[in-house]
Amino acid sequence: MTKKELLAIEEKVLEKLAGRINLLQSYDEKENLILEILSGVCSELKKKAVEGKTPVLKTESERKQFVKDFLSYGTVGELFADPDVEDIIINSLHPIYIHHAQKGFVATDKRFESQQELELFIRKLIIFSGRLEMKRIANLELANIEGRVNIVISPLGPQITITKAKVEPMSIINLIEKNTLTFDLAAQLWMYVEGLSVRPANIIISGGPGSGKTTLLNALFSFIPQNERIVAIEDTLELNTFNDESCSRLESDEGLSLADLVKNSLRMRPDRIIIGEVRGEEAKDLMTAVNIGKYCMGTIHASTSREAIIRMQNEPMNVPEILINLVDVFIIMKKFNYKDMVCRVVDELSETGGMEQKTVLLSQLWRFDYEHKKITETSPSTIYRDRLSRATGLSPKEIMDEVKLRSKVLQVLAQRGVNTLKELTVFCRAYNRDSIDVLAKLGLKRQELLPQKDK
Repeated sequence: MTKKELLAIEEKVLEKLAGRINLLQSYDEKENLILEILSGVCSELKKKAVEGKTPVLKTESERKQFVKDFLSYGTVGELFADPDVEDIIINSLHPIYIHHAQKGFVATDKRFESQQELELFIRKLIIFSGRLEMKRIANLELANIEGRVNIVISPLGPQITITKAKVEPMSIINLIEKNTLTFDLAAQLWMYVEGLSVRPANIIISGGPGSGKTTLLNALFSFIPQNERIVAIEDTLELNTFNDESCSRLESDEGLSLADLVKNSLRMRPDRIIIGEVRGEEAKDLMTAVNIGKYCMGTIHASTSREAIIRMQNEPMNVPEILINLVDVFIIMKKFNYKDMVCRVVDELSETGGMEQKTVLLSQLWRFDYEHKKITETSPSTIYRDRLSRATGLSPKEIMDEVKLRSKVLQVLAQRGVNTLKELTVFCRAYNRDSIDVLAKLGLKRQELLPQKDK
């Protein structure tokens, strides 16, 4: 059977599949549904094949192979299977480009051979995401939240960008191994996010496109205590919350804005509200939620902490300065090329320190040294540390000692190969419940992990 004939069968199957499939169905459910539809399509074609002019998939093995191919990503399947490919860019029938984790933006030798093949690929993406029709601009999720797709219909042909989700999202230790941050900085982030279960920090992660904002936000999920109620809100589902079965995941669309969802989330009794990307009026609602005692995290496009504040103050966010001051920590991510490699690092970390003449004061704690290619601590945490000290009754020194201890603990975990997101999540939640017991199970004692001068 020719490729054109197979595409004709695909088209008929897609027509009957629309509205009957969704993101939550298992592979087996999809396979059985498509086999059922394919059987009916083949029966219809068989009636027209009296003169042998209409192709029909006759055997069971042929039909199963068709379904296997139908459920795959076809032309881009090989690229999708490559863990180093982060984005796939399809500009009509031109060669397909990719963003490679190490090589950056490069061309491939793959392309769609015809408009019919490309149009069927787009229809498949739409139908498999649970949608029914294509608009001039579409933002879709891939099955099993394997990534997201942006499609724009242009006069020069469809322009498609597929952003893959990590098969195994990076943990904080994975990021340390990639020199994105250090053990000491990771321990500080652990303290910010957990807040000793009393006073977590409100965190905004900023940076340019592809700088690693969402990757870091995903890694920080490991530090959230298990007994906290999380509501995650996104334009397109990207965050990996599969270790948090109690987490409510919400997605905006044309009829339901991010601001609507943030306002509604307050009725869902959240301990934390997390927004995948803050870009509009929802910023003000998010800061209002912080003002009434909710803890929040999110990402924003900005290249410095000050720029992030300016963006939040102005259109379309319009957050009052007094509310922006409720953000405890700004983290800036940067992407740069070094020796033909793409590097993503924490470029800056700053704490807010009150207001002065309507200006939010910032205290920079960490900065990436581009000359020596390493992250350096420019000053210790004092502002958030003191806030946490007042909330917990612990002395500032006790909090500093706890951060040092956690840095050592992360180093021990890395040495022992405990480095996946799931493993880190299980460990950090157990540590939150009973740190002494967890350290004992590792054969460690608190005093042994502290620097000699602090014992």
